[in-house]
Amino acid sequence: MLKKAIWIFLLSGCGGFFFQNCQKQQETEKSQSNTSTNSTQNLAITPKPKLNYAKYTDSTLYPNGGSELAILMREMYDDMDSVKKLVLRGELPMDLREKFAYLHSATPTDSDTKHENYPDMAKAFMDNLNRFYEEKDKEKRLKLYKVVVQSCISCHQTHCTGVVKKIKKLEIQE
Repeated sequence: MLKKAIWIFLLSGCGGFFFQNCQKQQETEKSQSNTSTNSTQNLAITPKPKLNYAKYTDSTLYPNGGSELAILMREMYDDMDSVKKLVLRGELPMDLREKFAYLHSATPTDSDTKHENYPDMAKAFMDNLNRFYEEKDKEKRLKLYKVVVQSCISCHQTHCTGVVKKIKKLEIQE
C-alpha cells in the first residue's frame, strides 16, 4: 500500500511538472505571437502626426500637390536639417521616431509611389533611426546620422528620384 501511495505521489508530481512546463511553453509562444503581431500592428496604426499642410502645399513651391506622404517627407527633410545642426554640435535632437513612423501608413500622391520595396526601405530607415536615437556616444551618433540620411537616398534612388539632390544636402561632409 505504501509503495502504491509513493507511485501515485511520484506520478502526480511528474504529471504536474509536465503540465506546468507545457503551460509555460504555451504562454511563451502566445506572448511571442502577440509581440510579433503587435509590432506589425504598430506599423499599421501609427498615429497621424499634425502635418503643416499650409506650409507644404504652396503650389508655387510644390507643383505636385500635397498628399500625406509628400507633406510628411517635406517635413522630414526640414526636421532632418535641424537634426543635422544639433548632431554637429554634439547634441541629441528631439525624438522624431513617432512622427517619422507615419511613413508606413501615410497616403501617397499616387498608388505606385509605395512600390514593392517601399515597406522594406521604410523599415530599414526606422531601424537606422532607432539606432541613431539609442546611441549615447556623440561620434557614433554622428556616424549613425549619416546612415539615416543614406537610407533616405537609397529609397529615393528607386522612386521619386528628383529629390535625391536635395536629400544629399543633409549629408555631413568630412
